[in-house]
Amino acid sequence: MLGIETSCDDTAAAVVRGDGEILSQVVSSQEDLLVRWGGVAPKMAEEAHSLAIDQVVQKALDDANVSENDLSAVAVTVGPGLSLCLRVGVHKARKIAKSFRLPIVGVHHMEAHALVSSSRARLVPMRQHKDCNFSYAGLKTQVRLAIESRNISTDDIPISSATKDDRQIRANIAASFQRVAVLHLEERCQRAVEWALKMEPSIKYFVVSGGVASNQYVRTHLNQIAEKNGLQLVVMIAWTGIEHFIAGRFDDPPAVDEPDDMQYDLRPRWPLGEEYSEGRSASRSMKTARVHPSLTSMIQGSVH
Repeated sequence: MLGIETSCDDTAAAVVRGDGEILSQVVSSQEDLLVRWGGVAPKMAEEAHSLAIDQVVQKALDDANVSENDLSAVAVTVGPGLSLCLRVGVHKARKIAKSFRLPIVGVHHMEAHALVSSSRARLVPMRQHKDCNFSYAGLKTQVRLAIESRNISTDDIPISSATKDDRQIRANIAASFQRVAVLHLEERCQRAVEWALKMEPSIKYFVVSGGVASNQYVRTHLNQIAEKNGLQLVVMIAWTGIEHFIAGRFDDPPAVDEPDDMQYDLRPRWPLGEEYSEGRSASRSMKTARVHPSLTSMIQGSVH
């Protein structure tokens, strides 16, 4: 399975076998653009994706020592994310699928994230609650109080202009926050893994994804959980695509005569668990690509 991800600021591709073996993973970062524009500028991000996508996908194939003819299908993020950026990845995926007659799997970006955690930015430690929920509210308050007690200015003073002592204090506070935050992440993930293995002992994979997975400290500690429980870490978009593909949730290869200006039904806003058809626009000036609903909605439907 070739997985393609362009939902925001990084262009990424990976090739994963059906048994979970990661054959390759390639990421082209837009860090320079982020610094230059002070964040993600959608149009600039789209242009960067367009410049990088061919090379990233080709390198992923080369590193995996496979060609398009060896693929079973192509998985691509269709939402949520920035529509300008999503379009680049979907266009590339459909181009490959069309040329090599491959099925195409539309992936919910946050569904892939959710394979390991419940939310990207709303985790907070609640040790007294014996469940898998998070909240960082108390921890953030403690960080704020630590900053205020040391009279550290937060008025847009670049770190390079701070004194040596001030920089050390900032670094210590940041490192302390990271240590405590990851400790609670470990506890909750370990509990989730234990519960999951009790319900389904055959589980073999522990998925860590998203920008936070680039943090070596986070990845190292979560890898310890995987090793402790006999699990493997896998790449999110390609792996989610494999799950869809195995379940028969994919579209046929695009028509040979599909126009280049086809309008794709992307989902910049797509709540996790919502059926894809629930949020689709009824008015389309051009033929619209169909993408299956998320695995989450499939599971919910089977439960009910």
